[in-house]
Amino acid sequence: MDKLEDHNPTEGISPSLAPGHRRFSLRVATGILCFVLSLLFYYGAVLRVEFKRTDLLDLGPYTDAVEYFAQANSILKDGEPTIQIGYDRLPSRYPPGYPVLTIPWLRFLPHNGILAPFRTNQTIGLLLLAGSFVFYFAIGRPLAGGLAALLVATQPAFITFSRSSLSDLSGGAAAVLAFALVYLGLAWRRRWLIYCAAIVIGLSLCIRPQLVFMAPLLIAMALFPANVSRTRWFMHCCLVLFAFAVSASPYFILNTLEFGHPLKTGYEFWVPVLADKQAAFSLHNVSRQLAMIWSEITASWDQYRVANIFGTGTYVVPAFILLSTLGLAFVRVRRFEISAFLAGIVYFAATVTYTYVDGRFYMPIFFLLIALAVLPADWAVGEALEMRFSISGVGVLAVFLLSLIGYPSQSGFRPKSGRSQVWDALKYGSERGKSPRYDAQKEFARNFKDEPGIVLSDIDPVYLNALLPESFVAAPVDGSHSYCYSRLWHYGKAEAIQLVQSGLGRATPVYALLLPSKDVDQDVKRLPLVDGYSWKRSEKSNTRAVIMILTKNAVAPSLASASRSVE
Repeated sequence: MDKLEDHNPTEGISPSLAPGHRRFSLRVATGILCFVLSLLFYYGAVLRVEFKRTDLLDLGPYTDAVEYFAQANSILKDGEPTIQIGYDRLPSRYPPGYPVLTIPWLRFLPHNGILAPFRTNQTIGLLLLAGSFVFYFAIGRPLAGGLAALLVATQPAFITFSRSSLSDLSGGAAAVLAFALVYLGLAWRRRWLIYCAAIVIGLSLCIRPQLVFMAPLLIAMALFPANVSRTRWFMHCCLVLFAFAVSASPYFILNTLEFGHPLKTGYEFWVPVLADKQAAFSLHNVSRQLAMIWSEITASWDQYRVANIFGTGTYVVPAFILLSTLGLAFVRVRRFEISAFLAGIVYFAATVTYTYVDGRFYMPIFFLLIALAVLPADWAVGEALEMRFSISGVGVLAVFLLSLIGYPSQSGFRPKSGRSQVWDALKYGSERGKSPRYDAQKEFARNFKDEPGIVLSDIDPVYLNALLPESFVAAPVDGSHSYCYSRLWHYGKAEAIQLVQSGLGRATPVYALLLPSKDVDQDVKRLPLVDGYSWKRSEKSNTRAVIMILTKNAVAPSLASASRSVE
């Protein structure tokens, strides 16, 4: 008994190891706490948003989100990534990678399919958040994992596009996955992980074709740390390029089948004027791109952009850029860093010459900057946990906290300065309105689901054909629509009349579905006129939808029948 009382449980542990063990445990606990906080914030800013109480179900911006959703429906029903206008099945402007990702949710939500793109991005965002923590935990840096999760969760671009119905988040996530695989492949000396990264980058072209500029990351195979013969080294270098080429081939094969050339896309089909007038990449675009980047870094942007639809309008905050810049001082140039910086520089150089200017095209760069921002944050928080404080450490902590709360920054349109992105993200959804286009088609389908027919509408026809029951066919009222610029396909007033006449010839009901507005009478005048028929307003029209029905005119009674009726 005396021996038990005299026994010290720490006696067998080296005095030098005990404090180290406690420090590691503290880092693990802090990392897990940060990860839990990031999940709670993600729930409050993204998962709890009730999309049916917002205007997001109209699937803006046009035509991106609408065509993604329509392709997913077409793949699920017909096995082909097409859009529908009238009876015509047509190619989309965009590749089918992201629509394929939405199909599991589309199957799971048959009666609420409109939510599939949003649920898909919410899921991808959650996986990206968890993956950030797990990655750092796997390499023995749990504190960095928690801090990385916090930085991901509070980044405005991440929150904004986790609520979106667009492909930008999935493209950024694919880039992050490829970088993580290459890092682990080099660190653990596993070539197959680099092969997996090559496959991920190749397949990602079907999501965002610009990700082809991340291919220089695969130079990691040439830098792989192994003592092998030159022949074997060269073989692996060739095989990784082969893996990339094979996985990228579906994108080019689809383009060839649809548009006759591997480098032609739906833009050449639908908006050839833009393709003819300007090259996709040009040095003339650099000044506009740099002006946009500078306005983002200095929180001085003043243009309405896609980020305003799904969030505050801000992509990154100045404090985050400063923290990432500080991270450069902590970088040790090794094999992975050479590969990563080469890929990042090539992607940035390509994007900065791109003809379309929007911060969302830099999404992969924003995500990869988190790896830089974590370095000084990890050092400063680690010093604070050990109760060692210095001016530089406190300064880095201050920048880190400002980056987390997103202050100072801009929000809304027109943008208001001095905002906190965290605060505005939590308020999102409580200030949104209704979705008039979604409500109009829902009202129409509810009233006429048992009377299928042709629907002419001022609502996007691709949107309607994706949502209305299959027995309905939707088309534009006239030639004023988003698909009027193609040289290979045309729909105007004459085509609208032909469509109506073909329906009448088969005794098919013809409807017009219009959005309620002050100019609804002018919209009615746009409807095609057919001899012997007139448009009558349905009694089921209301404040959600104006519904017109093409009705046969009553035949005037003849003189003989009139005299008989008098007798």
